[in-house]
Amino acid sequence: MYPNFPSQFIRSAILIAFWAGISLGTHVAFSIGFDFQLGVTFHAYIQMHGYLQLMGWAGLFIMGVSIPFLSRLAHLTSVEDSKISLIYRLMVSGLILRFIAHSFLPYFTNSYWYDFFAIGVLISAILISLGILFFIQFLSSVVRKMKPDLSDKNRDIRVFLFMNIIGWVVYAIGAFILLIIMYVDGEASLIHHWHLFLVDFFILFSVFPICFGVGLRALPLFMRLTSIKWNVMKFSKVYFMVIITLIISKLYYYNVYIDWFPKMISIIHIIKDILIIWFIYKLNILFKSKKHREIENKEGRGHDKKKYRDWLPDNGEFGKFEWLIQSAFIWLLIGLIFDIISQIGLITKIQMGIGIDGVRHMWLAGFVSLLIMGMAVRMIPGMTGAMKLQKPSRVAFLAIIMNLSVLFRTISIVFPELVLNSVPYGGIIATRMFGASGMLFLTGLVVFYTILKPVLIRKDEIQESI
Repeated sequence: MYPNFPSQFIRSAILIAFWAGISLGTHVAFSIGFDFQLGVTFHAYIQMHGYLQLMGWAGLFIMGVSIPFLSRLAHLTSVEDSKISLIYRLMVSGLILRFIAHSFLPYFTNSYWYDFFAIGVLISAILISLGILFFIQFLSSVVRKMKPDLSDKNRDIRVFLFMNIIGWVVYAIGAFILLIIMYVDGEASLIHHWHLFLVDFFILFSVFPICFGVGLRALPLFMRLTSIKWNVMKFSKVYFMVIITLIISKLYYYNVYIDWFPKMISIIHIIKDILIIWFIYKLNILFKSKKHREIENKEGRGHDKKKYRDWLPDNGEFGKFEWLIQSAFIWLLIGLIFDIISQIGLITKIQMGIGIDGVRHMWLAGFVSLLIMGMAVRMIPGMTGAMKLQKPSRVAFLAIIMNLSVLFRTISIVFPELVLNSVPYGGIIATRMFGASGMLFLTGLVVFYTILKPVLIRKDEIQESI
């Protein structure tokens, strides 16, 4: 029997993002955007915001959806509820402890209380690492269980799952090592460039691959896309080789200076970006070429036809979920284009004025968060047995709020000052928009939770209510 949908992962992902991850980011963004003093917590809070969003918001969501989805994909029926519960308790307790302990740590760097809070941060990392370890055991069992289909390589996502495992392992170990170094040095924040290296590593090895893998298996069905007729296995291997080459090149350059290495790294970045753009094009998610058609209602009579929404195989019971999913890929595409322009600037030594943090937030707040929300409102009702949303009209409002949040968060960073200042008070307006971006994201999370809360129930609870 397949495992029940672990609704607790989704609830906790939203609540941790609201009360911890996004709240910290909102505090920092508001302070910057409205010219408040940043204080001693600035660097620590930025890093903690990133960690809680990767492990709490994206991480818990990936775990919560992967467990039931991949179990069915691999016909894996041996997943124990006790192990799922253990993963959940370890992850959530570790994330809560990290938020509490690290929030106080910057205020006590020169106090005897420093050891108390720093050790609390280290214990939180151990708890999260154990949760990741048990989740990796699940992923490994999925990879072993999935049989290669030599005649259908356009459906084989095992390389993406393998990369996902590597990403979780490296990020967990790397973050723990950086925390030990932070504790030994008596600091409240991690070594910055290594922290960013781990963030980018996790995005490229875990977040993107699992989004690509699950998307390839689910989006053609949900969005009525053209069937995948290209070699997914070959694409995933090429992606893996490009990313591993990029990572190794960066690691080598960190230790051995070679004057032409930065240009080579930028070229690999551009190759990676073009490869993902090709993926978006082949997925046919933005410019769908398949004409609308009527689909026969399998449950009705043969001559009875059920007219679905244009382009989509549903009657609106999931709201405008496609707005979220298509917006996600638009933000991914925009981020890739800005990254290509930025890398060309590094190669030619022309100042483009594009902040890489803005590109990173296009990928995380734009692509990943909107894709999570879009897939959630479409997938979770069926997985829990609710079958439809109670308030589907709110999904369109959610898409608008979230897109505005990403726009506000990134416009002041990715556009050069020359462009912003070409508009009267453009720079000031963009900075204020940056400051308000977190409030919009928090509003979006509230709307998202009200949409999902009625469907985050177990199938056996539905049976009892009938």
